[in-house]
Amino acid sequence: MSDSTAADLQEKGLALFRRGEHAKALETFKVAADAYAAAEDSSGEGEMLNNIGVIYRLQGNTSDALAVFKEAETIFHDLAAWDQKGQVLGNLGDLHAANRNRVEAARCYSDAAALFAGAGEPEKQSQVLRALSLLRLRQGSWLEAMMRMEESLSCRPRISLPQRMFRGILRFALNLFTGR
Repeated sequence: MSDSTAADLQEKGLALFRRGEHAKALETFKVAADAYAAAEDSSGEGEMLNNIGVIYRLQGNTSDALAVFKEAETIFHDLAAWDQKGQVLGNLGDLHAANRNRVEAARCYSDAAALFAGAGEPEKQSQVLRALSLLRLRQGSWLEAMMRMEESLSCRPRISLPQRMFRGILRFALNLFTGR
């Protein structure tokens, strides 16, 4: 199969996913992953594995999600594709958070944030820092939750007036708690 066929399958799978047809999207992404592998397009294959992992996570299939996320992570690490590896780690963080493995979730979110920062992706960095903040909030780690949320808002290239006001309140509170 050619790259264009794999790309067509990828687009079809994304359209199915957006419509909520996850089972059909899963099968389409699997065929697309095989097509990318046959075309020796590791990046495309890794993207499809990441998509497959997201669907497995949504279906509650933790073991298969973990396996394909790890495979995608390895592919992107070998390609030095840090943005894509960050995506996979963010998804792994979501998987671990859903399964109450908060230590692994925090590690994945932190590693993803660092990769996104290095890849010049502040919006994605902000998203995983926000997820880490919410995780810390659920754990009752209020100070760290506030620190990560402030960091999340600070790394965004553009924030709204309400977000700026919230960031100001967070900074004020952090100054009170930490004396910085």
